[in-house]
Amino acid sequence: MAAGLAVTLATMTMGACSGERSEFDTRNESFLNDASPDAPAPGPGCGHQCSLDGRSVINTCTGETVQTCAADLACGAGVCQPPCAAAAADKSSNGCDFYFQEPRFEYTTISQSCYAAYVVNTSMQPVEVSMELEGKPLDLSRALYRAEPGSAEMTPLVGPIPPGESAILFISDKSPDTPLTPLESAYLGCPEGVVPASYVGGTPWGTGYGVAFHLTTNAPVSLAAVFPFGGASSAYSSATLLLPVPTWAKQHMIVNAWEMFRDGFGPGAQIFAAEDDTEVTIVPSRPIQSGKGVTGAPARVPVTYHLDKGQLLQIAQNEELTGSLVSSTKPTAIVGGHACANVPTHVTTCDVLAQQIPALEQWGHEYVGVGYAPRMGGEDELMMYRIIAARDGTRLDYDPALPAGAPVTMSAGEHVSFPAGVGEAFVVRTQDADHPIYLAAYMPGHGAAGGIWTGSDGRGDPDFVNVVPAGQYMSSYSFYADPTFADTSLVLVRAKTNGEFKDVSLECAGTLTDWKPVGTRGDYEFTRVILSRNYRPGDSFDGGGTCQYGLQRTKSDGPFTATIWGTAYCVSYGYTGGMALRKLVEIPLDVPH
Repeated sequence: MAAGLAVTLATMTMGACSGERSEFDTRNESFLNDASPDAPAPGPGCGHQCSLDGRSVINTCTGETVQTCAADLACGAGVCQPPCAAAAADKSSNGCDFYFQEPRFEYTTISQSCYAAYVVNTSMQPVEVSMELEGKPLDLSRALYRAEPGSAEMTPLVGPIPPGESAILFISDKSPDTPLTPLESAYLGCPEGVVPASYVGGTPWGTGYGVAFHLTTNAPVSLAAVFPFGGASSAYSSATLLLPVPTWAKQHMIVNAWEMFRDGFGPGAQIFAAEDDTEVTIVPSRPIQSGKGVTGAPARVPVTYHLDKGQLLQIAQNEELTGSLVSSTKPTAIVGGHACANVPTHVTTCDVLAQQIPALEQWGHEYVGVGYAPRMGGEDELMMYRIIAARDGTRLDYDPALPAGAPVTMSAGEHVSFPAGVGEAFVVRTQDADHPIYLAAYMPGHGAAGGIWTGSDGRGDPDFVNVVPAGQYMSSYSFYADPTFADTSLVLVRAKTNGEFKDVSLECAGTLTDWKPVGTRGDYEFTRVILSRNYRPGDSFDGGGTCQYGLQRTKSDGPFTATIWGTAYCVSYGYTGGMALRKLVEIPLDVPH
């Protein structure tokens, strides 16, 4: 076994296609506001859209306030309506209805441990949280805790989560009445005094069917899950932003986190259903191996599975299924992951990986790749990226230059991984929105942190994080920085709007400065903020503010994205602070029969 289990995100030498640049779509995606991806764009036929704070309806041409929403309403899709309905209309990661389960793809090494979620109230209303498993309500009276800013100390939450505040929800753990087996040496329980909502483990052993936790709220929240909770003590934790049910769709592509490390340490995926009688058809890129109650299938031969409300299908095997097309009769969601991956495969040590993957219609054709804050101080520290194409004939263009090993043409379902320095930011785009791609960013194992694939002080380990498409940037985020990790950094990327970059403010820092250009076109800039150093506060700013872990709030009058990364000895986590989930791809993929 590797020294620490960790978690929580043919070389081509052709130059970037500078001679073909005019063939690439130069249209900017619309950034009207967070809430109304469907609101009409400014023009002769003026319409209504939501204000940036979601509290009023404004005219798309004049910017004048048309209506101020009542205190118990919010703006969604240009209309004042109940907060959860507004969130559903907005189609972002903020929502009121979620399904999830621990990403435990392999039982012999990764034992049932403390599974938790960061719940951030993004609304103007006090939030009540409810959760059930298999239709039965769960007791949350001793499972919800408040964490004070800058402190790892927690106190029980009494009553609802106040507007703009956060809580930690302890979802499940191994029963204290069940003795640990010799194989469960990696077990990490919930903090003393915590009584989780459940002691039931809902994932199957390898490939099979399981059950999902179902969380609902009376007003929108941002929700990110972490397994296991506890940071450095876990040695293999992974975190992911969770996406609410109204953003689910009927067409997906499986994205496994990485290739097999060794037998039993392979890729995995979970497919979730929110409605009874959901038929899920997979066209596998590699053969699906049979599991408990699951019949396998040859490569490229469609196979259909049945799911009911709250069920999940987990596929965990040695061969990757990345690039497999998944279609369903009712909306579904997919989590891609790995039982314990070495990234790159020959670099120690391995970690659990998991991310909820946006649906195909939410993939973009333009992304900005920017690395986390260097672990060892050098911007040449190597990290990994992975690109997956949805359609044949996908052509890729890079700015400022083609990274070594990055693809310039791709076929449907093809995936390519390549290294780049954490400071070597780039823009990648395809010829148009109908040729979408998916981009993931990876923190390599701690053996890679010295800028080559060997040697480090053990800081961090493999992590796997969605990169947000430019078309899914929002203008405000609220998210949680885990206090159990020694070092935490925030990476922000902003896009130009109407020819200018808008200020971005972070609550602990004020207006952010020290922006650096990405590429030569001048469309994007990035900056980083250190939130914590060695369990102590991070960056300080001229206005007197000092950043620290805990709840973070950031906003702008323009589109940007924010991704958080945390590290400790042989462990890491990362997730994007939020994203819009607009329909960017209008033409669905053809499904083979």
